[in-house]
Amino acid sequence: MATFFGISAIPADNGSNTTTTITITPPTSMLDGDLVVVYHTQRGTATFSITNTGGQTWTSLGRSIVTTNIATIIHYARFNGTWSANPQFTSSAGTNTSAYMLVFRPTVSTNVWNHENETSVNAAAATTITVTGITPNFDDNITIANWNTADDNTWGNLSGANWEQTGLGAQYRNLAGTDASSAFAYQIQQTRQATNNVSLEQLSLGADATNWRRITFYEAAAPVSTEFDPMGMMGFFGI
Repeated sequence: MATFFGISAIPADNGSNTTTTITITPPTSMLDGDLVVVYHTQRGTATFSITNTGGQTWTSLGRSIVTTNIATIIHYARFNGTWSANPQFTSSAGTNTSAYMLVFRPTVSTNVWNHENETSVNAAAATTITVTGITPNFDDNITIANWNTADDNTWGNLSGANWEQTGLGAQYRNLAGTDASSAFAYQIQQTRQATNNVSLEQLSLGADATNWRRITFYEAAAPVSTEFDPMGMMGFFGI
């Protein structure tokens, strides 16, 4: 079964960051095949880009603009075993910017990663914010829930069967400008079982409107190459 490996957060919880370009130092001792998921947020309506891939091939998923003035995007990659540089992620505006790299280790290192069920919802102001569960369509899956607010909320009282925050902070607050806060939870499954709903409570400064995002990643065997190899055929026939 896949496992959570580590996180790099800029800024750290209760820190401050306003740079339009964020350079992330990945967790040490990553291995070929690891799933790398980057959440990039800005307290505003910024657009996002990757200005240094670090030698990886990234897939970028839907940018979300929240009525509470938070912009978010998700990037992910299958780590190829070598960082050519620490990757850089850029937003079109500063004021309050954050980036979080979550890393998971696969069941089989040669597998590839795909995604499904990416959802972004603007939830009305409330103390407890619930992310709706889903049933993944594939085995060996990881579902991540993410909460974002335009305030430096603390979060707690995780509720939802089989959801966890092991290895994660309770929240990641950015105190720059007018503040922002993000929190995460995840669920790892070997089979395609319903994840059930998952909730977090704003322990301070709530109740605030929240953008929540949910996405599932799943492992699959790498496709077998069908490219014709004439030299290989010559060897087969003893030529």
